[in-house]
Amino acid sequence: MESLFNMPKFEFSEDLDHPAIYRGRDTKFSIKLGNSRCLSITIEIFQWLKGDSVYKEFVDSQKEGLHHFGVFVEDLDKYVDKFQKEGIEVVQSGMFPPRLKYAYMDTVKIFGAVIELMEIVKRKKKK
Repeated sequence: MESLFNMPKFEFSEDLDHPAIYRGRDTKFSIKLGNSRCLSITIEIFQWLKGDSVYKEFVDSQKEGLHHFGVFVEDLDKYVDKFQKEGIEVVQSGMFPPRLKYAYMDTVKIFGAVIELMEIVKRKKKK
């Protein structure tokens, strides 16, 4: 795929014992992630390793292919509230260090895939 689309090779890392809130419960999960870019799009592939999570749920469903679209927003909490007012609940939420706050929204039935809302938390200025 890298040579076909002239994109950089995937860079792989592991996220072990990552804390999150999954379907309203505290959890820890581990995944292996691969990231690359094609034009201005980040492509992320994952391998679930252990723990309850949105990733395990996808593997257990025996589906293949696209899991989610990620969208950066300015105020994640505001968008989560907007989705919830439309009856769309949070599947999983948490923080990827150092500053990426995220929420996976349960949009599969209406959109065909999960929507991941992401916010880069701004650093607090020193006074």
